[in-house]
Amino acid sequence: MDHTLFFTPLFAFMVFLLISYLIYWAGGKLAPKPKHQSRHKLSTYACGEEFEGGKVQQSFTLFHVAFIFTIFHIAALIIVTIPEGDNALYGLIFIASLMVAAAALVTSGGERDV
Repeated sequence: MDHTLFFTPLFAFMVFLLISYLIYWAGGKLAPKPKHQSRHKLSTYACGEEFEGGKVQQSFTLFHVAFIFTIFHIAALIIVTIPEGDNALYGLIFIASLMVAAAALVTSGGERDV
């Protein structure tokens, strides 16, 4: 029998996924159950006073800046560690796809017409 299967990353991932699910399941069984849902628990509360209002529009510009930074950071990491030979083509294709994703994100501006 070939025991190298047990040392593959996929097998280790599946084992840790199973262990984490078992811990999650056991926590759900051991946790105390609420006797009833209070309307106060579900109400909106902000800074010690009742919050009367509708839905607040969120701005995702910081998310877009962080995402673009991550894309360029990964691209720089790949450029630094790019392999030689035939595998270099795969690194360049990946960098090109990152640049297309960044260009799509920048040109959309992250704004939606509401």
